[in-house]
Amino acid sequence: GDGTCAPHIASFLPQGTPIVMADIDGTLTISDAELMTQISDGTYDPVAYAGSTELLNTWADKGYRVFYLTARPHLLRSETRLWLTSHGYPDGVVITAPTLVFSDSAVVYKRTWVERIINDFGWDIAAVYGNANSDIDAYEEAGVSKDITFVIGEYAGTSNTQAIVGDDYTSHIANYVEAQPDVD
Repeated sequence: GDGTCAPHIASFLPQGTPIVMADIDGTLTISDAELMTQISDGTYDPVAYAGSTELLNTWADKGYRVFYLTARPHLLRSETRLWLTSHGYPDGVVITAPTLVFSDSAVVYKRTWVERIINDFGWDIAAVYGNANSDIDAYEEAGVSKDITFVIGEYAGTSNTQAIVGDDYTSHIANYVEAQPDVD
């Protein structure tokens, strides 16, 4: 080969493993536009929502496995991992799309992955995080309860999802995440 390598994580998790899943753009970052700005200016560092790093680290510290389900294409996997690491997010599985997906194609892509996680792998979803109607629809179509579907931003609380109030995860961590049981 040419001596290059791609960082990756192979996860062999037993059925019943509790996981937390988060979208990235507009969910961990303050807007979906952060990615486009980063693409057009390689020096730009997408801005994270207040408390988003602490949110996923709190889940990870409690023993939950973190999964990042993003509409970003495989082409941006390296930049995505670098951004997550440089901002202190916990290690986790990063699932990227074959191409950039949005709207209806994002729903199909994300729904398919969530269904695989639930039905094929048998992992238990403890919470999902998103910001867009495509996230809400994908989670719902895959059978994720609205009680554990948390939405930040413009669509927070729509379609009976759980709203992240004030575009800040801090109170959600204190009032919800910290109250969840630790797992082995």
